[in-house]
Amino acid sequence: MEWRCEWCGKPHEEDDPPCDNCGHGQFEKAVVRQTDLSEEGSQEATIVWVCPDCGREHPKHAPPCSRCGNPTLEKQRQHVDESELSAPGYLDLATPRYILALGVTLAVASVVVLGFVGVLDIPGFDQGGIPDVDGVPGNATSAGTVSLADVESAYVATLNDELDAAGGPQLDRSDHLDKVATFYNQRLVKTLLANGSLPADQQVSEFLGEECQRGTPITFSDEQLSIDDGTAQELGERLATAVAERGFEPTQSANAVGVDIHTVDGRLYLGQFVCAA
Repeated sequence: MEWRCEWCGKPHEEDDPPCDNCGHGQFEKAVVRQTDLSEEGSQEATIVWVCPDCGREHPKHAPPCSRCGNPTLEKQRQHVDESELSAPGYLDLATPRYILALGVTLAVASVVVLGFVGVLDIPGFDQGGIPDVDGVPGNATSAGTVSLADVESAYVATLNDELDAAGGPQLDRSDHLDKVATFYNQRLVKTLLANGSLPADQQVSEFLGEECQRGTPITFSDEQLSIDDGTAQELGERLATAVAERGFEPTQSANAVGVDIHTVDGRLYLGQFVCAA
């Protein structure tokens, strides 16, 4: 039990007066615990010094009063119910505003997780982690009135006809490989025409991931193939024939292809990945 000087309030480890601060010859117990079995809970009694004029409480006997300057302080015991000192529990913090904020946070986190694993298709959320390429010259969707998506479809169909005639494998189009091909092709166009740079091989390999055991990138542009030379079907057929004539020979184990066609100033740029998935 800690002791303190009855006069100046200085704490001492033992009841061994006189006080080494003021020389007073009597100590008192600093804290007195009282247990009343007739009452609920326990109380703790502490000593305070109270100004009789203004009521200001002081932790020790150090007159005059710090508020009014009265030279006399009176000793009083102050009882505090320990039940009043208990900290609030978690349920006490569950206010309606807190519950609402927690619910919104959990809902947003759930949507992000579902978008990441592919359960939800969230606009602007790239599930494959493949970034967009900004500032690419030309057009990624159309060439005049011709849809480049239609040109891509005609290209893949004609390419499979060329491969079949040569005894090669048949390729199924992959959405994921399309994204990789688009990223690579747009970076190529930007590198050639707008001072961009090609992605690192390691980055492309990470994008291909487990879907590709082996990836074969092909970039192709043909100055002689004008976007004004026919329909989407005709452009796709001519582009596939030109690629085959230049010696495109995928391995027999290849079975997936990703394609992107981009146009700048009347020229077609092809980006392609062929994989053995």
